[in-house]
Amino acid sequence: NDFIKEESEKNRKEIKDIQKRMEYCYQKLGIVKYDAFSQMGGQLSFCLALLNEKDDGFILNSVQSSEGCYTYTKEVKKGECAITLEEEKQALDKAIGY
Repeated sequence: NDFIKEESEKNRKEIKDIQKRMEYCYQKLGIVKYDAFSQMGGQLSFCLALLNEKDDGFILNSVQSSEGCYTYTKEVKKGECAITLEEEKQALDKAIGY
């Protein structure tokens, strides 16, 4: 019985440690594909929002144009982003509702 109690307590501590670490892992995601420029077609651009349990993370926006591809990121804190485009807001809302 002592062995079982020790192992059970050890497992309990390890599970708590794993749960604490999971708070900071990206767990929620939202992606929106869109056509950035009407002449391109095919919805080649996208916004990807990745958030942890506390709704902190980032938005990755990749804009495809005829001249090339432009990618940038925006920081998200507590589910809020300073300036968001319509597609970025949609991706963020999807991630928060995940």
